[in-house]
Amino acid sequence: AFVLYMSFYTVEEQKRAVITRFGAYAGTTGPGLHWATWPIERVETVGFTQVRQANEKATMLTQDENIVDLELSVQYRVSSAEDYLFNVAAPDKTLQQATKAASREVVGRSTMDFILTDGRQAVADQIKTGLQERLNEYKIGLIVTEVNLQQAQPPEQVQAAFADAIKAREDKERLQNEAEAYANDRLPRARGEAARRIAEATAYRDQTVARAQGDAARFSALFEEYKKAPQI
Repeated sequence: AFVLYMSFYTVEEQKRAVITRFGAYAGTTGPGLHWATWPIERVETVGFTQVRQANEKATMLTQDENIVDLELSVQYRVSSAEDYLFNVAAPDKTLQQATKAASREVVGRSTMDFILTDGRQAVADQIKTGLQERLNEYKIGLIVTEVNLQQAQPPEQVQAAFADAIKAREDKERLQNEAEAYANDRLPRARGEAARRIAEATAYRDQTVARAQGDAARFSALFEEYKKAPQI
């Protein structure tokens, strides 16, 4: 009765159970009530749908030889209970180390300006891709669901200088936008004024030519009558 009692086990909806027989992997079971011959077979459950999180903070060197302080969080979950339990001794710690390696690789081929400004999301996506490739090579049984770049900034000693540089770049963009807006406002007006003056000149030309042609025709008719009766 005791053996029967110990041989039945229940797996929760969010978990998977890994069965080992004499210490060797024997199978994986899903949610529900199951049987495993105790003590020959042992059961170990693993959170399967639970989303886990790992935080990483490090100082790294960029492609243009600047130093950046990077802080990111990685959300992941188990994709294979068998691989998670048997292929790597400490899968969660291995993921943290792989995250650091993937981050250094991406930051090492990116410039400081790209990381601090427009490339934050692109950097996070590249880290996610590189991290998942490493995890697949390790057969660690984990899948990365999200990588968030929470903070990227220069070291504290030079933050003021970088802030001035960023402000100067923003001022440059603002002045360029204002100049483009001014040009977009003035050019249509100038084109409209030029078209109006051309239309006025064309109308004046046509009017003058028509008047001259009328005067010439009237003179020609008068000349014909003059030839008939010069005295008059």
